[in-house]
Amino acid sequence: MSDTSLVASTMPAMSVDDIVRAVAESALSVEERLGFLDLCEARSATELLADRDRVKAHLRVIEAAVESGSALEGELAEPISRTLVALLDDAEDWSFVQRRVLAGAVEYFLHTDDADADFGSDHGLADDARVVAAVCEALGRVDLALSVTKS
Repeated sequence: MSDTSLVASTMPAMSVDDIVRAVAESALSVEERLGFLDLCEARSATELLADRDRVKAHLRVIEAAVESGSALEGELAEPISRTLVALLDDAEDWSFVQRRVLAGAVEYFLHTDDADADFGSDHGLADDARVVAAVCEALGRVDLALSVTKS
């Protein structure tokens, strides 16, 4: 079991109310909160483990867009991706509700037309970084949240 697995397995089970409260108390805007909560769908640990490939593929798309001259701020893409993959690596240790929250963060990152369209501005990934940081905090992984927001 990895160090991150130990953290996840020792976390108390989270209720839906706990998650909603944690997200509501985060620094997310109303639009970011609503968009994120709408994406928190039920996923099995197996499905979340497979999402690692989707996250990595999306990172490659963003990197290609930046290389071709997109105004997108690419420096946030790698830490967001790295953080999501780290959380996804421990999918088997998360509870049903925690997996839903993690699925919401993954889908928020993968959706390019969220609260701030990813390819529509030079700060299009800032909202994605805030969502991922809020999820890290809600899941008790503040150590990972810091890696996302340090950029």
